[in-house]
Amino acid sequence: MRMVTRKDVAREAGVTETIVSYVVNGNRYVDKGKRIAVQRAIAKLGYQPSPMARALKGKGSNNILLIADDLLSEHFGQIISRMEEIAKDKRLFISLCSDREDDLFLTTVLSRSFDGIIIGSRSMKEPDIQKIIDSGIPLVLLEMRMFEGLTGVYGIINSGLFEGSAMAVRKLQERGRKRIVYIDSLSSDHSGINPKDFRYQGYLKGLEGSTLKPLLIQGASNDDELARLVEETYRKTPFDAAFCRTDAIACVALQRLKEMRVSVPSEVSVIGCNDSRLCKYVSPRLSSLRIRQDLIGDNAMGILEQLRSEGDALTEPIRIQLDTELIERESV
Repeated sequence: MRMVTRKDVAREAGVTETIVSYVVNGNRYVDKGKRIAVQRAIAKLGYQPSPMARALKGKGSNNILLIADDLLSEHFGQIISRMEEIAKDKRLFISLCSDREDDLFLTTVLSRSFDGIIIGSRSMKEPDIQKIIDSGIPLVLLEMRMFEGLTGVYGIINSGLFEGSAMAVRKLQERGRKRIVYIDSLSSDHSGINPKDFRYQGYLKGLEGSTLKPLLIQGASNDDELARLVEETYRKTPFDAAFCRTDAIACVALQRLKEMRVSVPSEVSVIGCNDSRLCKYVSPRLSSLRIRQDLIGDNAMGILEQLRSEGDALTEPIRIQLDTELIERESV
């Protein structure tokens, strides 16, 4: 079958090829009516921009962008460190930013002509992700949540968070814990838990088959507020275990429980996620889900290279499945 070209899209939409280029690249203003017409034509014809064509036209930047939730996170620091080891041999540069959740941010990203984009965000909207896929820029998603409506060719890496979180909750039940609370990450807008988040979904899965009911702590915007919520929840519904979305969150919970003279782990068991260096230096030492950041970095860079070299020949996403490991220390 003949490959669909921008000329085909332009003819279908009743616009010029230049307008199609502006819409695909997202780097110029296009009248709303024309933009919609082009987007509909792209969807109807199944047009996929060529990453290699972008490079041949001098649009390569030798720059890879990582969009992350938490720029201070050791988790992303380890991923980007591994990516940097690979990038330096290929004379590529790695940039890091957070999702700013506005149209200008997306337009800016698309206009910079990155050679590849990696998204590790639980909040970035699917329509924005789809626009990046449609632009032809090689894209890799770190699958921290469920993605349900994406189409086209891209890479996706599942680190095993869903299965690992369920395993952690079951481990707590094996230790006889009956009231297991899920403590979510901080959210500046008090938005609380993303119901599609794999850690949360794994927590719920781990409770299946038991008589235990979900108990949640969410919506805190800073450490002090989170500590207050931990205390308020414990005094109202004394929990005997906590599964925390990150190790940093677990450390806040540990500290407040100690201040309340609640013994960990004899009265409350605590498990974090990411197996960061914090785990070895808090007291008691923190149990945590170990995520293979090294393999995430390796696979992310490998997928980007494959998308750049074989993008036109691919017809479906490149999927990688990894596993987590529960590292048990003194806190359980």
